[in-house]
Amino acid sequence: MFDAPFIKCDAVFEKSDTNYSPAPIFRRKFNISKPESAVLRFCGLGYGYCYINGRAVSEDLFTAPVSEYDKLVWYNEYDVSELLQDGENIVAVILGNGFFNENFPSAWDHNEAVWRDNPKFALEIVGDGKTLLKSDELFKCKNESFVTYNELRSGETFDARLYNANWKDVSFDDSDFGYAVTDTALHAVRKLCRCEPIREFEEYDFVSAVKTDEGYLLDFGINSSGYLRISVDEPAGTVIEMHHAEEADDDGTLKLNGLDIFYPTVDFQVDRYICGAKNYVWSPKFTYHGFRYVLVKGLSREPKPGEFKAVFVHQAVERNADFCCSDELIDKIYKAGIRSVYSNLHYALTDCPTREKLGWTNDAQATIEQMYINFKISLFMEKWGTDIMWAVRENGEIPAIVPSNGWGLGHGPVADGILFKLPLTDYIYTGNDNKLKEFLPYQKKYYEAFVNGTTFREWWLCDWDGLTNRFKDDRFTFLVYSIIYCKVLMLAEERSGLEITQRYRDDLISAQNELREKYIDENGYSVVDLQTVIAILLNTGVSDKKPLIEQLKKRIEADNFHITSGMWGIQYIYDVLFENGLGEYAYRLITAKGAPSYENWFNQGATTLWETWENRRTDSKNHQMFSNVLSVFHKYLLGIAPCLKHPGYRETELNPCFIEDLNFCEGFVDTPYGRLSASWERDGKTVTYKVSVPDGIKAYFQKNLLNKGENTFIIK
Repeated sequence: MFDAPFIKCDAVFEKSDTNYSPAPIFRRKFNISKPESAVLRFCGLGYGYCYINGRAVSEDLFTAPVSEYDKLVWYNEYDVSELLQDGENIVAVILGNGFFNENFPSAWDHNEAVWRDNPKFALEIVGDGKTLLKSDELFKCKNESFVTYNELRSGETFDARLYNANWKDVSFDDSDFGYAVTDTALHAVRKLCRCEPIREFEEYDFVSAVKTDEGYLLDFGINSSGYLRISVDEPAGTVIEMHHAEEADDDGTLKLNGLDIFYPTVDFQVDRYICGAKNYVWSPKFTYHGFRYVLVKGLSREPKPGEFKAVFVHQAVERNADFCCSDELIDKIYKAGIRSVYSNLHYALTDCPTREKLGWTNDAQATIEQMYINFKISLFMEKWGTDIMWAVRENGEIPAIVPSNGWGLGHGPVADGILFKLPLTDYIYTGNDNKLKEFLPYQKKYYEAFVNGTTFREWWLCDWDGLTNRFKDDRFTFLVYSIIYCKVLMLAEERSGLEITQRYRDDLISAQNELREKYIDENGYSVVDLQTVIAILLNTGVSDKKPLIEQLKKRIEADNFHITSGMWGIQYIYDVLFENGLGEYAYRLITAKGAPSYENWFNQGATTLWETWENRRTDSKNHQMFSNVLSVFHKYLLGIAPCLKHPGYRETELNPCFIEDLNFCEGFVDTPYGRLSASWERDGKTVTYKVSVPDGIKAYFQKNLLNKGENTFIIK
């Protein structure tokens, strides 16, 4: 059991000081006989980096993983066998604030979090089964360091004049350090984090540097999450300021898109490097940004290639699929969607790497299916799913952001439904029912609050996207989610070997009947003539599909084949079109020209997916909320999809849609049984469809059981 105490510097905690945020450093010498094997367990709050004998214990970034710190903290475990030595050793630690100690006001009130305190850490080193070291009050520490300011959602300042590269070594003089004190206030449960860490990935140079009145505007050509790695030679004391933004005006002015208004008392996405007598290759350790452009101030000359590089930082989750086709726009959507997801994998599925960096559950519910297709996401969802379960309050409520500081309750089931959608999707795509079983007690608690009306005070997160968030009908939303919740509850009980609760059967039937009676007219049409509502009604299956399909066709035609659905409707509209013989309509929605459309984003310079169909003042330009369109490409263009009856792809009916305007499609999905790949190519009026089937999967095409390995069909 990892029970080493948390320790911190003996410094007064100033809750209201928004200017003072240094990164404290710690050191501890200890003598041992070198063990054959050794493990370090480490938890740094908010963020911590640990070194043994001058060497980093790992390349992991932004640990400890974000959590609801007064309830649960995550720790990491590392093999440090090769870092230890006989005799004297030194452990060194540097801590940053992260979400644990955000000290400025914002719309989300993290500065009011009950857990706020000076940064702290706990560690232990165990070698050959014996405890060699635990965090204790013999650690020497200094509250101020060469990192003179750090706030995750503001920026970082590094003063090279104060930096001594030997601070992690045994020989460093720490005679002016004080001693750490034990923290007795934090009583959270500790859990080992098993999911992939955050790491550095792509590193790329700027593509242009333009002189402006304020400095040099660097364009890195693509929007992403991360930071700069810099190496500049300027006189000691020179302050190099780096202002990050997703967009810029033609005159070189950064477009913050109003995002800075959420942080009125601090800089927004600004890092500073203060040059010393010796300049270093530097990048921040305690902040990351969402950016394509950086305005660099303080340089005496134009920057040279290699002096400022962008580093793409995200969770090290591997890809699970790939896709390409003959339509350049669809390929752009796919690549932009993948990049937007990666930009928002930071131990929670965040909304954007710019404005908030928060785990909005509405975004996740809208996109989780394509993530299970395109990413090996199960371990990530194991971590974040635990956060979601722990976020359920005693009264059944759950906040719309997870982890939460207490903000975000009452946003409605378009957010809360992740409590049901995550375990269901995990089961369908992996065949593993563990999450269905684990989530069940929390779902039951939530459902009681849901049906009794003791929660969900706000419903504004309905079909959010800024353009179509106009349909707000509490009863419709309640009935649709009652159907969804009851089905998942019954499945989870069945998989848990429990008797199905009769109430769920009754509530399901009641909700289906009322939905049909109130929202379907005597001719079988939806009484609300909107893409989102019609698509959702089709998905529920409460009425005859034929008139609803006819109505949806007419609605799309009247909308000039432009998508008007937001994050709610987008989960259903493409699916119901493809599944009901209207694949060409879905294709035209996806590839529409003009506004609103994906193409319109790219025409305005997008390299990632946006938050809204409109280009509004406060919108993020790197959101993953609309990325679920990526699931369409595998499920319907390639025909690769699992089903609830046979989860994990173990038995699947391949149903590709051979879109007339496409000449070829190809891709694969790595299923639990191996790689399932498909491709098709059009030659005049003939289509050649090829499928490669791994062992363990029963795959059918046009009712024919496919052979293991390669299968080829000619369709005329």
